[in-house]
Amino acid sequence: MQPYFEYTDFDQEFYRVHIAPRLPPSVFDMHVHINLPEHVEMVPEERLLSDWALECGHILPYPDAYACAKELYPDIQYVIAGMPWPIREADLKGNNSYLARLRRDGKLVAFMGIRPEWNAEEVEQMLIEGNFLGFKPYPDMVAGTKGAEIGIFEFFPHSQWQILERHHKAVVLHLPRQERLADSANVRELLQARQKYPSVAIIVAHFGRSFCPYYLEEGLRQLGGADGFYFDTAAVVNPAVYDVAFSTIPLERILYGSDMPILFWHGRQEWTERTYRNLCREDYSWNKERRPPQEEARYTIFLYEQMRTLLDSIDRHGLTEAEKRGVMGDNARRVFGL
Repeated sequence: MQPYFEYTDFDQEFYRVHIAPRLPPSVFDMHVHINLPEHVEMVPEERLLSDWALECGHILPYPDAYACAKELYPDIQYVIAGMPWPIREADLKGNNSYLARLRRDGKLVAFMGIRPEWNAEEVEQMLIEGNFLGFKPYPDMVAGTKGAEIGIFEFFPHSQWQILERHHKAVVLHLPRQERLADSANVRELLQARQKYPSVAIIVAHFGRSFCPYYLEEGLRQLGGADGFYFDTAAVVNPAVYDVAFSTIPLERILYGSDMPILFWHGRQEWTERTYRNLCREDYSWNKERRPPQEEARYTIFLYEQMRTLLDSIDRHGLTEAEKRGVMGDNARRVFGL
């Protein structure tokens, strides 16, 4: 396995003190990107450097994903649902075939990546033959930029929604537009999808890209609540977002996801009302705001920061053990029929 992160004594102690005592026996991570190097080798370097998340991690084969999970969470059963890397220039069909083989071998459950221009009959055949949990569409397949001002049905057309409706499958939906879940057009289209496709489990990724609480609070207000939707926690670290989530969203509709391999670096996050800033120890091109070495030495793996924040929020809101197990995996297993 290639090295994905430096695991220090400080990281090990952080896990022992802040995380291990509070983990349930099993965790189901429903948002992990799984691929082989050849699926992204054609992506230009400037494209990877255009997005901090892509630069942090865009390759993670199946065996490496489980090896990383075992190193980071050695005391529990850590189960992964995979999805391709949804980059427009990547080999998405090759990535889907890789995940389908893993599924046939009983190694992994997975979502299928799609492009809006693909033939609907072929898409449906791939879904059935690969026994995928559902689709992972992505705005990048149309726009090529994060937060692009495009509609949900532009990158995930009705013909593909109809496939999921027929087969009672799920979608993990990464919202477009700069205002994220708080965008009135996104809200209108989400409500339209819920009304037209009631048999589709609509999972809004990253709490609707709500990395700051404003977007989640305002989005849920416009939606009229969370009924008919599920929300995953992938890459969300802000405790104020979890406070909104646990106060507003029915607990059975919150699903744990990590967004591996993006969060393997050491760092923290700072927030304003609507923006966030990553503080990082590793030498990425986007890391322009370094802190003194003695401060950076206290950074742990960002995936641990996410997990501690989630566990702190669970404790703060007084979730029962059963409710915690629900958020950390049982909810997703129920949604996917696993």
